[in-house]
Amino acid sequence: MDESRIIIDWNEQGDGSYDIRVVGYRNFKQHFSEAFYSIERPMSVLSVSDSSISGEVACNSAIITLLKYLLNIIGNGVKTKGQIFTEKELNLKFPFVDLIAIERFEEITGIKFDHSKFTNRKEFQEYFQKWLKEDKK
Repeated sequence: MDESRIIIDWNEQGDGSYDIRVVGYRNFKQHFSEAFYSIERPMSVLSVSDSSISGEVACNSAIITLLKYLLNIIGNGVKTKGQIFTEKELNLKFPFVDLIAIERFEEITGIKFDHSKFTNRKEFQEYFQKWLKEDKK
């Protein structure tokens, strides 16, 4: 199964400029990240109304309007960062990103994993698959 996701967010800075960040995920792993700087204000998500999303014509949808506007702002802005993440880089981020998600999963489900059995994403995946098989017996 191949699942992809793109997350776009922007934050207003103290000087009135905007930092825009785009992160691409593939199969729940961060694949790339880009950042942009703009003095133009992105359209607010609050501008989306019920009437703008209730139609059936895709080209008139609210997301098309928001994305076109955002693409224009990014195109007029300055690219400040771009990166493709390697497996090694993702493993270095493991304690700060993935471990937090694992701990939240434990909290929600009431399950406790043996954290001494894994130190990176791949080891956790192997541990979890083994844990599932043992738990079913």
